[in-house]
Amino acid sequence: MQSADPALPGFFNLPSPKSPDYRARLAPVTADDTGISASLKSGLLQEGQEKSREGQAVAVVASEAEAEKKSKVVVCARCHSLRHYGHVKRPDAEVLLPDFDFVAAVGPRLASPSGARSLVLLLADASDFDGSFPRAVARLVAVTSEAHHADWKHGAPSNLPRAVLVVTKLDLLPTPSLSPDDVHAWAQARARAGAGADLQLAGVHLVSAARGWGVRDLLNHVRELAGARGKVWAVGARNVGKSTLLNAIARCSGAESGQTLTEAPVPGTTLGVIRVDGVLGAQAKLFDTPGLLHGHQLTSRLTPEEQKLVQVRKEMRPRTYRIKVSFRPYYAHFVSEFCE
Repeated sequence: MQSADPALPGFFNLPSPKSPDYRARLAPVTADDTGISASLKSGLLQEGQEKSREGQAVAVVASEAEAEKKSKVVVCARCHSLRHYGHVKRPDAEVLLPDFDFVAAVGPRLASPSGARSLVLLLADASDFDGSFPRAVARLVAVTSEAHHADWKHGAPSNLPRAVLVVTKLDLLPTPSLSPDDVHAWAQARARAGAGADLQLAGVHLVSAARGWGVRDLLNHVRELAGARGKVWAVGARNVGKSTLLNAIARCSGAESGQTLTEAPVPGTTLGVIRVDGVLGAQAKLFDTPGLLHGHQLTSRLTPEEQKLVQVRKEMRPRTYRIKVSFRPYYAHFVSEFCE
């Protein structure tokens, strides 16, 4: 972060320090006050006791202010605007933000045969699975696992990275007409179709961070696979819900680190790799990564105003339309289908 230029990314301002007396109690009454009670006038409350109680009150307020200061997390102006207003403060500065390449940044760590155990959470949006599924990362995990497995057969040390498919935003699917078993089998088949048949998944989880569905089961499985010193990477397309899911996992684990990832319905909210502490326990590490930009995803080619029109916020419901021959229906003014 930087505090020099408000037009550049990462700008922040430290709040002005507050005096310990800004929450101080009201000044104690004196003998000159007209509304003083008879017990005080009779001397039942001595001046020394008043001073000691006043000093204790000031000390308590000062300790509360110090604890509040330590618990607060300093965020930049961009994150503050996303958290409280749901949009970026300076849209023109978004073009200055660097792109994130997971294969170049994390790929060498996965390809290394030594080191801590690696676990990759492949996140996909239930309402746009094929568009949000990270195909390149899934192929990287499949190729790396196959190469390390061959080395392991010859007795060489090998670190086999594992992949877990996590289908987010399950609450958006029409629950009465779909069963979890059907969605589970369909998601696994689509993942292998996008990444290749060599992709070996250590598990498939259907979750909803907004309602807490499947979060605890996912947390227990991740802890089991990561072990005591493993590294877990949450990977997915933009606006797939990585930060929202990790915040739900942190709440489910009872983490008291005070760290909360920025959540906003804006693609590209997370800019860099962020470590989430106090979730997996021991020396295992959990990382949130920036959203990947997929060229095959339709929403990545839309403007922010157009993305708001097609963004799914409520549970989808199947509908049937009777369309005459040679008529063409339009979906949100973006997709059309000609009926012959």
